[in-house]
Formats: sequence, C-alpha cells, structure tokens
Amino acid sequence: MAHAKRVGPAIAAGLALTLTLAACGGGDNNGGGGTDPGAAGFKGGTLTIYHVNDVEHLDPVRNFVTDSNAIGKLLTRTLTEFKYDGKAKKTVLVPDLAKEWKSNDALDEWTFTLKDDLKYEDGTPVKAADIKYNVERGFSPDLSEGSPYPKEMVACQKGYAGPYTGGNNGGKGCEAITAPDDKTIVFKLQRPVAEFDMVASMKNFSPVPQAKDTKTQYDAHPLATGPYKIQTYTRKKELVLVRNDQWKQESDELRTARPDKFVFKFGGDESVVDQRLIANGVADQSSFSFSGIQPQNLPKTNSANVKDRVIEGEDICRRYIAFNQQKPLLKNQKLREALYYGLNRVEYQTARGGERLAAVVDSIVPETLDGYEADTVFQAPPTGDAAKATALLKEAGYKGEKLTLGTADSGLATKAAEAAQASWKKIGINVDIRKIPGDNYYSTQQNDASATDLITAGWCFDYPSIASVVAPVLGPDTTSATPKAAQNNYGRSLVAYDKFKANSLIKDKGEATKAWSALYKELMQTAPLVPTVKDLNVYVIGGNVDNAIPDPNTGGIPDLTQIGLKKAN
Repeated sequence: MAHAKRVGPAIAAGLALTLTLAACGGGDNNGGGGTDPGAAGFKGGTLTIYHVNDVEHLDPVRNFVTDSNAIGKLLTRTLTEFKYDGKAKKTVLVPDLAKEWKSNDALDEWTFTLKDDLKYEDGTPVKAADIKYNVERGFSPDLSEGSPYPKEMVACQKGYAGPYTGGNNGGKGCEAITAPDDKTIVFKLQRPVAEFDMVASMKNFSPVPQAKDTKTQYDAHPLATGPYKIQTYTRKKELVLVRNDQWKQESDELRTARPDKFVFKFGGDESVVDQRLIANGVADQSSFSFSGIQPQNLPKTNSANVKDRVIEGEDICRRYIAFNQQKPLLKNQKLREALYYGLNRVEYQTARGGERLAAVVDSIVPETLDGYEADTVFQAPPTGDAAKATALLKEAGYKGEKLTLGTADSGLATKAAEAAQASWKKIGINVDIRKIPGDNYYSTQQNDASATDLITAGWCFDYPSIASVVAPVLGPDTTSATPKAAQNNYGRSLVAYDKFKANSLIKDKGEATKAWSALYKELMQTAPLVPTVKDLNVYVIGGNVDNAIPDPNTGGIPDLTQIGLKKAN
C-alpha cells in the first residue's frame, strides 16, 4: 500500500513464518502505560485523534491506504486479518469473519467458512454472498482505488466489469466466486496462490449487502461489522465513531474495543497539535496525532514531563520517487538515471525530519523481506553523485525543460519535495512542485491524465513476499488486454511484463523469491524510480492514553484495535 502509504500486513503465522520488527518506545517501551496488546484495561471514554488530512476512502473496496486502513479496522471486518503483538514484535494472521479456510492441492481454489452470528450495525446477518458482492464491486471502474489482488487473482469471466453493468452478469456476478450457503464462500483463482489466506485480509474481502450499496457514496457510511459505527462524518473536518452494539467480543480476537468513542479531527496545523500534546492539558490528555511529532519539536520530547509519553517505532513501508515514463521527457533512460544520481537522499532525509524520523534506503524492498539485496545497480552514495548526474544529463540531451514533481500538500511531504527540487536544481534539472490535497493524492497520481512527471510515493507490502512489492509497484495490470501499468505502478514502467506472469506461476516459495529478486534487479537497471527513505515514527500521546503500540503494518500508526484510556474522561 502507501503513506498515507499503500497498506500491507507484515507476516503470517498461518504459513509458519515469523518476522521481528523494530518497535521501541520511550519511557517504558510499551507506550502509554505499558500494558500488553489485548490485556484487560479500563473500557470507556473518548479518544481523540488529530490528522492533517481527511482519509481518502472508508468504503472497504476502495480502502487501500495506511491511515484509512487503521480506521477501517474499527469499522469493517475481513475474512482474515493481521494482529500485531507489540511485546513479541511479531505479526500473525488470525481469523476475522472466517473461522476456518482451506485450499485444494493446486492452491487455485480457496474455501472460507464464516463464524456464527455475525451481524451488521443494523442487526441484519452477514452473509457470504455479501463478501462476494463487495469483491465484485472492486471490478467496477468507479471503485478501482482499492487492493488490485482480486482482479489479478480471481478467475472472473473475461470482460467482467462489476455489479453495476449488464445486470451483474444476469445476477450471477463473477462466476469464479460462489456462496453455496450463507456461511461459505469459494474463490477459484487464475493461478496457484499460496498466500491467498493473507490476501483475504485486504478490505475487498469485507461484506457489503447489495441492498445497502450506495456506490461511490458508500464512503460516507460503510455498514459496520466491527466494534464501532459512524455516528457523524463531516468531510475534511471530523469523523465520530461510537460503539456498534451488534458486534460481539467473543467473535473477535483482534479488536479490544476499549474506548466508547473515537473522534478524528481533520485539518489542524501539525505544529500546533504537537504543542498541545506536549503540554498535556486536560483537553488533550486523551489524544494523539496520526502525524507524529514534527522535527522542530523533537527536542521537547526529552523533557521530564514528556519523555514517558513518547512512543517510537519504524514501519514496513518505503518511500520513493517514481519517474512517469508516459511523459515524453522521461522516456529517456539517461535522464531518469541523472535524476537517480542527482538526488541527495541525505538532504531528503533531513527534510523528512532527520535521523530520528527517517533513514535512507537503497531499495523499495524492506531489508526484513527474503529476497532483499543491497543495491548493486547504481550504488549511488546517499548524498548522490553530482558529477555522474551531470554527465548523464549531457548524454540525455537535456536542455533545461521543466519537470513537475507531485507531492501531498502537507508538512514533511512538501519539505521533502522541496529538498528533491533543490538537489536537482544543483545539477541543472528544472523542477516545479505541484501540491495535491492529501485526501486525494494517490487517486490523482493513478489517473494518467492528472499524474505528474515525478511522483512521490510510498509502498507497504501487503503480505510477506517480495512479490507483493515488485508486482504492484513495477508490474502490469494483469486484467488489461493491452500492455498497461498496474494502478500503483506510478512510473508506468512497461519492462519484462512476460516475466511477471512466469514468476507468479512458481509454486516453490524459495524459487519464487529468487525469481522476484532477480526481476527487481533487472527492472531497476532501467531506472524507473529512486528509493528515498523509510519512516521512523515518534509520537507524543496524551497522559491518559493507554496501550499505544506503533503498528509497523499501518505505517507505524498506533494500533487502534488495541489502544485504550487509563480512566474516564
């Protein structure tokens, strides 16, 4: 996913895999009271969360960004889900709506059985057909922003375009998805997928009853199956969640649902929010901010009355700048290479808050994933190589034409874009910056007509495989009859598309990892993007916030499924 980042879980116990992720805290190292995830604690009160932007989508079929995913876990449940254990620093795959699942020996047919007595917020039962319907919604061009995996993996009939055209195939919908009864759903896949139980944690695999579907307006009030439902939602201002009395704790091993209410306040000045959280006034003792501490306020986190309320951790996501090869200038590989060598990633890191808030990376593949290899293609120093970049510009025949760099219109994102602009100016590349509202950023960059030349982006793997980095960021849209980049391939690279299909058919995980790692190296030789940094997250929480555990799988945002308050407010 993206930073926002495209969301993605870290690791699954269901495949006997484990991963240790860095997540350390100031003070007691567990954050806000030091209790373990899921431990008993006070239930009640109102938790307030500040966020500089509204989220892009809450409709589960369109929800594919870290911030909205964090909120979405409170509202909508999926077939499976990932649970982060802050004490063990591991993430495991757990049943969510499904109580069990199985595949055939060929791994191209998966059957999920739902738990008993699942209900929506209005008291109506959750049915397997509702999950089928929501997956089908994602095939509609009007709802295409979410996870691409169902379209790439499920063997729907050729030309299927979702439930809003052709009477949804005469009411049959995607014929590769069947719900033989209210508690069973079966997916027939285009190819073997050993990790499909992990894929089923994507929000596409949430239920939406057809009778309640409001198409593109479903964002305003998705029908809740989680412990909270929407009370009020004023776009760009405030979202209020209250308890869903139809949710049952005994059916849900992920969500502790400790607060009575969540209030999300959108659009505040990040530095002002910092000051309020640092001061820990009565009005903010039950609050924190999705944005984390701004660089200028970091020194204040060492104060005696603040340091015990500081939590820190890193995430699984990697930031980068993609070079949009649909743009005439960027079809020139020498110019793309000049951009790569010309970027001073240390200055970029400084703009994103310095060493405590960001670390320079040489790959969009996290070091924790099997298949990661240190860069041997460019081997550019973190400060860049101005001499090599200048020579490449000469080879490219660059004559000072302007390029446009797209960035979200807030805080560190803008500062980082300005640092990149300054780096490239030093070697003679003229770059303008286009600021795009953060709540519409990725949708804008996915649209060929509105995408910029240079695109700041981020990606979090969706399941613990190098394939879930390389394929979505650099691969093709496998549903297209003609060569076309995947929706999150912002560089619009069209290289080695035949190898993506070949790699996807490899059943042996070790061999598949080697193949994807080799393909990534081959693709990077064409300079489709430049990796920049990974985020290191620092949050100051209000003194009444309890069990705030940074979740690496949602961009380091404290895990809302485990968080609570120490006492009533």
